[in-house]
Amino acid sequence: MIACLAFLAVACGKINDVYIDRSPKYNYDWNVVADSSTNSFVSVYWNANKHHFNNDNFGTIVSNDYWPEAHGLDVLVDAYQRTKDDTFKQRIYDLYDGVKAKNGGSFYNNYYDDMGWHGMAHLRAFEATSDARYEASAKDLWQWIADGWNEDFGGGIPWNHENTEQGKSKGLPSNGPAAIIAARRWEKYGESEVINGLNDLEWLSKIYNWIKENRVVQQSGRVFENIDDKNGDWTYNAGTYIGAALEYYKITGNKVYLNDATKTADWAISTLVNTNNKVLSDWAEQQDHDVDLFKGIFVRYFTQLILNKDLPESTRKRYVNFLKNSAQILWSTGTAKNPVILFGFHWWQAPENGKAGLRTQLSGSMLMEAMALIKQAGYLE
Repeated sequence: MIACLAFLAVACGKINDVYIDRSPKYNYDWNVVADSSTNSFVSVYWNANKHHFNNDNFGTIVSNDYWPEAHGLDVLVDAYQRTKDDTFKQRIYDLYDGVKAKNGGSFYNNYYDDMGWHGMAHLRAFEATSDARYEASAKDLWQWIADGWNEDFGGGIPWNHENTEQGKSKGLPSNGPAAIIAARRWEKYGESEVINGLNDLEWLSKIYNWIKENRVVQQSGRVFENIDDKNGDWTYNAGTYIGAALEYYKITGNKVYLNDATKTADWAISTLVNTNNKVLSDWAEQQDHDVDLFKGIFVRYFTQLILNKDLPESTRKRYVNFLKNSAQILWSTGTAKNPVILFGFHWWQAPENGKAGLRTQLSGSMLMEAMALIKQAGYLE
């Protein structure tokens, strides 16, 4: 279903020498937008025979979509939790076998970060649907990820299993999701779960402290992969650090962690944006590239920060306005709507040639689901 686009233009005017903003304003029903976005995503990208998502809206299948499939699962969970539509529940159920078969009969993967995305999504899928298969696979994934920790270079989980310099590299992509998994599993299983001699809270502390000490500039909140290369500062790394800090705060009540989350959020929304329109953006966005999925990951954890009850109201309002700006621009100028909803990899430019890759479509879908969630919570006018 294509959402109708209702908008209100602010009239020109000058009152008591105070200039009024005359730029177009759009008042969207974000629940309707999310319905349109996610229904279109599922109908266009879902492979009904193989039960996984295709690489683009033309039905292309590629072998390296294991990690975006996890985010596709997350979008299905978002939509099911919001609508309680059993169509999404069935897709969640079917995706388990489809992705497992495509990955060679197991969810084990050479890349620790890719298993991390699945570890988070599978636990969410279990909690949303009570499908015990996802509980078992989430535990397996967490075990495999924890096995990757080593003390080389001061600790951390590497990028992949290969004994090469690239394989040994450690950063947020592997460690951010691992910290979130540890936190959520501690909240769910408590002392009953011990992995490699440590309970999940001990794993959270170990991983989070490594991130904070090795990949975060404390003064500014900047999250980096290479301190000397700001082009390696990615939205998804900021997002998972925010997510980990927020989970740690929920467990401990220690405001240090909430402050960690807001400091990095403030840095990200002032830095990782297009300077012309303040829309969330990564510098290397391009057609059919992994980077096109990064923004959606940031939005997921930034939204959880917005929804936290202890966030100061002035900060919450500022964050909502930032996200609303990105969503309005994406929906009004960065989206093709005929015959189906397709998002551009730059959120201010509609896709060209009628094509949108899976990663691009996921990011846009995550943003629209996030806006509906914020609206549902009462934080959007």
